[in-house]
Amino acid sequence: MGRRCVVLCALGCLHFSLQRSWVSPREHAAVGYYTAALRGAATAVHGSESSGFKRLALLHYEAVELRRARKFAESSAVYRAAIALQETLPPTKEVPTFAAAACSWLNLALTEQKTSTCLDAARSAFQEGTRYVQGLIHKELDVWIDGHHQVRSRAPVLESHNLRVARRWLATLLVAWGLLETKRGFRARAQVLAARAAVLDESKAKVLGWKVVQG
Repeated sequence: MGRRCVVLCALGCLHFSLQRSWVSPREHAAVGYYTAALRGAATAVHGSESSGFKRLALLHYEAVELRRARKFAESSAVYRAAIALQETLPPTKEVPTFAAAACSWLNLALTEQKTSTCLDAARSAFQEGTRYVQGLIHKELDVWIDGHHQVRSRAPVLESHNLRVARRWLATLLVAWGLLETKRGFRARAQVLAARAAVLDESKAKVLGWKVVQG
């Protein structure tokens, strides 16, 4: 089955499931899984989630089920469907758009690592996802990340919950990307990515001491 067919099928099934007024056990499980996957960025309350949040939750839940079944190509296609859906959805009340996007891109890149022995697709997903998330952070928070991964703004940068979430998610993408680079044999590149992640989120500084990064 082609990637486009998988995406259309996933979105079609999703539309049907959301027509019901009652919450199925699957929807409940999907929201719980997706909320946890967002790593503290979401403020969902079971039973009062927006339709957009539930749609993304169901797609992520389907994708992780496919990944657990080792159907990696199909899983990647569903994550791409989630990314495409986010581009058309209005912002959800439960989670900042940049955090939702980062979660989708991270899981896509991790899944792409399993699709073949070639890791170029995974690297491209990390690269594209990081660029995309930085664009959303700039749009939503009116800040940008400079070449040294310092947060910049035209006005004094005021720390906020959303900015902390943005820092953590961007740092998470960079660390995961760096670990991929160690698999590709580019340890120096991994060290640079880990160092940049540590600038954004000091809790990531420990990664610099990991043997897989240091060599």
